[in-house]
Amino acid sequence: MNERLHELAERADVTIEELLAFLDSPPGRRLRRYLATALIVSVPLVMRIPGLRRSPIGRLIEVGGGAVVVVKIAELIRDWERRDAAQEATTVIDVPPVVTEG
Repeated sequence: MNERLHELAERADVTIEELLAFLDSPPGRRLRRYLATALIVSVPLVMRIPGLRRSPIGRLIEVGGGAVVVVKIAELIRDWERRDAAQEATTVIDVPPVVTEG
């Protein structure tokens, strides 16, 4: 049982890395842009569904300005950029060359 859990965890880790690599690729960026646009456009349409407006979640979204939250989440999806651990640990400082007179 323990071996299977380790195997599943290993596979999930690879799958997440592959997913992040795809989302950072040009087709992934295009998919994120389409998904964000669909979320932004669909919020007003979804809020017009009578059953949703009467539900506790629908009222919470309506009263709490949930449409703004959904739009913000869509913008975060659209603008997301992958950062590698090596990228975060490395800081590059560009120093101009020293000019000596003489």
